[in-house]
Amino acid sequence: MFLVSFPLETEATARRRILSLCQDNARVLVETVRKLALMTDSMVDKQNEKAKQQYKEIQGMGEQSAKMRSNILEQVASLGLFLMNREDFLRLIFRLSEIMDTVEGVAFRLASTLERKITLESKFMKGISELTGVILEEATKMRETLMSLTFNPSKALEMAASVEEAERRIDATYRELDLEILTSKTSVPALLVLKDIVERLEKTADLIIDALDQIRVLAVSS
Repeated sequence: MFLVSFPLETEATARRRILSLCQDNARVLVETVRKLALMTDSMVDKQNEKAKQQYKEIQGMGEQSAKMRSNILEQVASLGLFLMNREDFLRLIFRLSEIMDTVEGVAFRLASTLERKITLESKFMKGISELTGVILEEATKMRETLMSLTFNPSKALEMAASVEEAERRIDATYRELDLEILTSKTSVPALLVLKDIVERLEKTADLIIDALDQIRVLAVSS
């Protein structure tokens, strides 16, 4: 009976291919968060039609991301146990998917306020815009950390600290905005929508940190 062994280079090539696919998916995710930031800016500036168009673009990016996720899962499944860190890659893929779904949820609720003519006070929209801007920074740094796995896994561990710094700023911004909303005299429908939006944004930030943890695992095992 002969045992078949695969050359190390073959497994390494497969790992690089899956990593590249994850990096591409993260790129689409960051562009989606960027589009959400632009959408909130448009709403702050009362450019509602522009915001509606940006929401449609976010929907398109969501569909693109879903197709990419399916492709990555098929690639991982085809490699089976041959791919080292298979479970770690799967966790990262699903975490990126969760982030995308949450971002789409925020965009949907913002778009719904325009369709239903629910007025969100300017000061709250500015707060949401600021919060989204910091989340974009966090997501961008997360993707940069993921990209660094290709050429310097050790650097990825160093870069992760900058993502956590953005997370601390997000927490501070979220707490202040949440308190302002709770103590405001805004209408109940607007209050509920605002609470939902900021909580989803805060969840997005937490999910990005979860994705960062998976990137750390991949860095350590490289």
